[in-house]
Amino acid sequence: MPLSLHPCTASDLPHAVLTERNAFASDPFTPILFPGPFPDGTSEFRVQELAKQMAEDPTTRWLKVVDTGDGPQEQQAEVARAQSQGFGIAFAKYNVYVERRPAKGEKSGRSFGEGCNVEACELVFGTMAKTRERMLGGQKCLYLANLFADPAYGRRGAGGMLIKWGIDEARKHGLPCYVESTRRGHELYKRYGFRDLEYHATDLSKFGAPGPHETWAMVWEAEAEA
Repeated sequence: MPLSLHPCTASDLPHAVLTERNAFASDPFTPILFPGPFPDGTSEFRVQELAKQMAEDPTTRWLKVVDTGDGPQEQQAEVARAQSQGFGIAFAKYNVYVERRPAKGEKSGRSFGEGCNVEACELVFGTMAKTRERMLGGQKCLYLANLFADPAYGRRGAGGMLIKWGIDEARKHGLPCYVESTRRGHELYKRYGFRDLEYHATDLSKFGAPGPHETWAMVWEAEAEA
């Protein structure tokens, strides 16, 4: 079935949270960063958190890629409400700072509660926050904060559609577009013209990690296309 890209509304967020969980379920660092168990209502809290951002932050842009066909059989009940509009198979959150991005400090900006490995999360996400502030603080830019896809729909091009939206938006405003990528998405971003700015390897061996948690700070710039 053909794919198409649409803006999200708050009604899309429950399925976005489900998709986010499924997308990272097989990541080897997920059981280290988020070992669980989680309290009842964790997913609902995540939905409320994202809905609050969507309602209160005018820079936020949530997008989805939809498939007009049915979703996987095991997810039918979860996505029944979305079938008339298309099945959301991938999601992205951008911040579009057409005015200068406000400084937010060097903390991760996230709280890690029950079910999270707080020390490991602060090491990984705290490092990312410091890099983000150093590179983005006070400038006009686009920032790709989240991008994830349902693994049942891999290699359909949905991720590329969401990346291309950001590039087109950055080009329209004459702004750079930044992202922090793990190894999983690094080559995809390079394929769309992003280049590396910094590389970080966070040692999580004390928690039994199979290797360092790797992240690349990356940027797309219109000047690089010339």
